[in-house]
Amino acid sequence: MDGIINKGVILSAEGKTAKVAPMNNTSLVSPSIQVADYIDETKLKKSTAVAYVCFEDDTGLVFAILS
Repeated sequence: MDGIINKGVILSAEGKTAKVAPMNNTSLVSPSIQVADYIDETKLKKSTAVAYVCFEDDTGLVFAILS
């Protein structure tokens, strides 16, 4: 995962962090990454589609919930 914007799904969420995976390969689980402050964390349920980015240093950001 190298800073490319991905469409994926929430695998787990806790507060303002989440573990996500690309829609086409849910075995590629991200580390716990930040959720943007403007996203209501109560909407982050397992299997929710999101747009996110992960970086080589195991940081990242969920920046949109997708319909």
